[in-house]
Amino acid sequence: MSLTMSGPAPTLMSGLPEGYVVSFSRLEKLRHEARRILEWFENQTNGNQWIVVLDLSPKIIEILTTDRNALNGVTYRFQWEGTTGLIKVVPRREHEIAISQFTMVIHDELKAMGLPRKEVVWVGSTTYRSGTSKGNEADNSYLPPSRHTQPIENAGYPSLVVETGVSESLGRLRQDARKWFADSGGDVRIVILIHASENVVSFEKWQLAPSTAPRPLTKKYIDTLCAQTPNIPPLTGQPAQLQQVYCACQVDVTKNIVAGMPDVIEGSPMVIPFIAIQDRLPGPGEWDIVIGPQEFDEIVDLLL
Repeated sequence: MSLTMSGPAPTLMSGLPEGYVVSFSRLEKLRHEARRILEWFENQTNGNQWIVVLDLSPKIIEILTTDRNALNGVTYRFQWEGTTGLIKVVPRREHEIAISQFTMVIHDELKAMGLPRKEVVWVGSTTYRSGTSKGNEADNSYLPPSRHTQPIENAGYPSLVVETGVSESLGRLRQDARKWFADSGGDVRIVILIHASENVVSFEKWQLAPSTAPRPLTKKYIDTLCAQTPNIPPLTGQPAQLQQVYCACQVDVTKNIVAGMPDVIEGSPMVIPFIAIQDRLPGPGEWDIVIGPQEFDEIVDLLL
């Protein structure tokens, strides 16, 4: 496997699947389109979950950003650039379960190291704004103590971002990963993408290549990075125009067609370096987080 991304920073339209919806920013229209997508996924496991929103006013941006019930009970994530927005409808409860279970594995490991509660902070679907012209919202994200502020709304970018979607959304999810690295100037260290179909749940770990990496990235160079234990992403900022993003690990969990047999897990373990998400070296009794086959089996237990 050798997945890389570079070049101009992605736009809101980059990587969208066929069939995405375009709508103007009247709330009633957006609510109708969001409900229509949600109803589609009541009986389907794949399809479009995106709404492109045109002619956004500052008032509508604020409503979609701050009012969790803006779409009348439809769970969604929202990002925007200028007067154009992109809504991701969260189509099934299983997607929220996947996020919850994955982040719980990391949370439990950090707590097992004895980190105090105030240092283990997940900020959920917080909106991160780049100036006044754009903002982005993850499914969940982790904020290390070095970036805590009072109030938390003014905190820096997270070190770890987790995004989820149906398999048809994979192209857009990967562009979102690039966007997190670009908008944060490399302050986001790792982006985890979780995408699910009827019989497979996949986990991808994306990170930046070092600034000294060859251009374009080669498979041989990526293999060298991935062979490092641990494979630590750059710990200093990188301007967006110089960034090269690559998939450092992919784990696929496939439902076994034989009833009663365990699911098939390929690509594990996935290692989350302590220094990458906690913004400091591990001390005594602290370690890199290793997510192995047993953990992945437990994460997808309710999904397959």
